[in-house]
Amino acid sequence: MANVKQIEWVTPAVMTGTGREVIEQLRRSPTRRTVAVSLLDNEQGVAAEIVFQRVAAFLPRLMEQNQQDNLKKIVSALLPDVAPSEAAMAQARMLIDAKSTILKGGDFIPAGEVSKLAGYSRTNPSVQPNKWKRNRAIFAIEHKGGDFFPLYALDPDDNYRPRKAVSEILGIFGDSKDGWGLAFWFAGLNSFLDDERPQDLLAAAPEQVLAAARDEVAGVQHG
Repeated sequence: MANVKQIEWVTPAVMTGTGREVIEQLRRSPTRRTVAVSLLDNEQGVAAEIVFQRVAAFLPRLMEQNQQDNLKKIVSALLPDVAPSEAAMAQARMLIDAKSTILKGGDFIPAGEVSKLAGYSRTNPSVQPNKWKRNRAIFAIEHKGGDFFPLYALDPDDNYRPRKAVSEILGIFGDSKDGWGLAFWFAGLNSFLDDERPQDLLAAAPEQVLAAARDEVAGVQHG
């Protein structure tokens, strides 16, 4: 009868003997999980012995890692959800209110409407507005996956191309404000402009709006 070699998964060990002998040993340890392999000749037995020894050394580490992973999952499942602070919730509500005011104000339109006003092809209406945005001739706010452009930044006397002052203002702010930050600034009452909104003076007094932008940046830089 062929010899049988067995590897203990929990405590590395190798048992030898006939099939009946190995079965009897397994019966004495009913709670142990085992692997039994029948060896047909000595050459296979030598090769398998090397493999068995390597596997026997590796399995405890693998099982320990699995136990650690399971422990982490249990701990994570039992931990309470992280509740935002009152300050964070208040800030979030303020941001939502501010964005809602911008969106409801009717001052921003989608790229397709910009192209329609400017007389560009309707085949791919977002091409030209996005090109202006890349060239920093105009900015946009992102809402629900789409870009919306400020109507007040377009000059109806120039076929609704971006006003030249807008590009200069974007250059003044640089990367300090994203699209929403710029929208808030243009829509906010500005003390430098006698509590007028920059967007309301952009067409009639662009130099004043440029000066207000420079004053904003200078104030930030000097704390």
